[in-house]
Amino acid sequence: MIKILVGSIVILALTGGAVQFKSTDEYWSLTMNKEVAKHSVQNGVLRIYDFGKSLFDDGIKQL
Repeated sequence: MIKILVGSIVILALTGGAVQFKSTDEYWSLTMNKEVAKHSVQNGVLRIYDFGKSLFDDGIKQL
């Protein structure tokens, strides 16, 4: 369960543009913007919550 939670947080941060890839001829690096990651994860969680809530509400209406 923890792996799924951590994986979803990483995916939300990646899709939100929080991780940037920088490279030169000598090295490459991944940099993470913590504020962008935080906002990306918060927005993603809210969208998932709203989607789940709408599915649940539609299911209740059909009963």
